[in-house]
Parts: sequence; structure tokens; C-alpha cells
Amino acid sequence: MLAALVDLVLPATCALCHVPGGPLCPGCRSAATSSLHPVPRLTMPDPIPPGMPSCWVAGEASRALRAVVTAYKDEDRRELRVTLSQWLAPALRAAASSSPELRRALRGRGLLVVPVSGSPRARRRRGDVPLLPLVTDAVRALPGRVVVAEVLEPTRVTRDQSSLSATERATNLGGAMAVRVRHGPVVEGAMCLVVDDLVTTGATLAEAARALRAAGSGHVVAAAIGATRRHAEVASRLPVPSLERVRGGV
Repeated sequence: MLAALVDLVLPATCALCHVPGGPLCPGCRSAATSSLHPVPRLTMPDPIPPGMPSCWVAGEASRALRAVVTAYKDEDRRELRVTLSQWLAPALRAAASSSPELRRALRGRGLLVVPVSGSPRARRRRGDVPLLPLVTDAVRALPGRVVVAEVLEPTRVTRDQSSLSATERATNLGGAMAVRVRHGPVVEGAMCLVVDDLVTTGATLAEAARALRAAGSGHVVAAAIGATRRHAEVASRLPVPSLERVRGGV
């Protein structure tokens, strides 16, 4: 009720340019959506970190798309949840339909969808885990049985990643995640889909996949909203699923 009254008095503004008309004005929405691919793409970093799972992304992490993710995570624009989950959903669907093992999991035991674990420092700063509700909303696009669970936890303190090179990120995150003890039985033998918002060097997804495999998981793939330009250039040389494959049942 209070939020509705505030919106009447102070009209919502665009999360990027701050003109009235939130959560995104037509111009900013167009700038961000222009970075989305017609269909999700299989995208790998260059260089590929050891253990990096196959990763499907919805678009390129352009300046506008990245700014939307940042506004949602770090500028308290949680109303962007619906928009971002809609952008993430096609990538999840493409990843989940990318192998027979994953398709069988959806029809049987279930696909374990794992949001990457944020650092304790980031959780304290934000007060929550922004990726989790995005993933929870986006998996509704997946047919069959899906289990979303935060099964990963940090094992040590890591440096802030923003200013690190690809090599430094890999070193920083190596061995920095583990499956929570109580979730061991859930992970063992499970087909896993690891999810991040944006992919830069792939170090986070590689470490998450390593931790899941160490706990006895089955096949691991990954998905994200967007990847940096060097990923998009690599993606153009990789096979792209047909629209029917992405939209069809798994």
C-alpha cells in the first residue's frame, strides 16, 4: 500500500536515465534489448578456464544490458526482476535442452538449478541474494521437474573480481566454493544447471562446476543473461540451436 501511494506522488523513473517512466523508459529498454540474441547462443570465454561448463547466454553484455543488471543488483531497483527473469529464461531453456541427459532429468529425478553463490561481502552490502529470485522466476519457463537450490557456499575470502584479469580471477576463485554438507545428497548424481547473471572470464562458473563435480554431480551446464563481447565473438563460431529446438519441449 505504501509503495503504491509513493508511486502516485513520485512517478517511477527509468533505472538508467532516470526520466519518469520506470522501470525502463522505451529508449533505454530498446538499447538493452538490442543486445539480446534472436535465440540463445552457446558461448565460451576466450581463453576457456579449465572445467568451464558449456554456457548458454541470452545476449551480449553491452553497456545498456550490463547497466540494467547493475541497477537491479546494486542500486536497489528490484522492480527490474520481472524484466531480467524474462531475459534469462530463454538461456535456461536452451541449456536445459542441450543434452539427452538433461532432458531425461527434467522428465525424471529433476534438474538441479544452482545460482552461483555470492561472496559474504556482497550479501552484506546488498542485504539479499539478487540472483536467486531471478532464477526462481525464470525456471517457470522450463517444462518438467526443476529444483532451485543454493547448494554452494564460499570456503574462503576472495578478492573483489572487478579489477582482476582472467588469470587473476581463476586464481582468486580456485577452490573457493564447496557444496554445503547438508546438500550433498541432493547434488550427488544430479544433472546441474549453474546460473550467473553476466559472464566475463568464466572463472565463477568454472569454480561452481568444479565444486558440484567434486560433490558427485552428474552433467553440468551453465546459463546467463549476457556475456562480454569477447564471448560473443567466440559464440559466433559455435553451433546455435534452432528456434524450434529452443522453444520446443525438452
